[in-house]
Amino acid sequence: MAKKHETEFCCKEWVIELYSPATVEDIQKVEQKLQMVLPKVYKELLYISNGVLGNLAKVYSTDELIEMNKAYEVQDYAPNFISIGNDHGGYHLLMEAEEEAVHFQLVSDGYGVPSENDVTDNFLLWLNSNEGNPWRNEKGL
Repeated sequence: MAKKHETEFCCKEWVIELYSPATVEDIQKVEQKLQMVLPKVYKELLYISNGVLGNLAKVYSTDELIEMNKAYEVQDYAPNFISIGNDHGGYHLLMEAEEEAVHFQLVSDGYGVPSENDVTDNFLLWLNSNEGNPWRNEKGL
């Protein structure tokens, strides 16, 4: 039986498409295949929508997580990080593969090793942002 998950996440105008929620089994499959722990805040989003397609960004579904992290060899270039999305144009959204991680960064396909320069310090607050482009953390469009 699936456990019920609650969150205060809500979607802003930049979201184009949401999907059916991921199941506990979907999440466990990803963690097992990638041999990583997904951040809790990302799991909360997956339990609402298994992936998000926006006009500025794509947040991966559980199936895409496995495919994209293997295809881009994320563990080889950024050990202990997981790519959870992209900007449709050469940048990946990386988070530490830790349960309590909330920081994330945009890193180019050429992969610099993640730095201390986070896009924001809270994933869900960033998704709920009312100011500017939530992907680039810019104000006023």
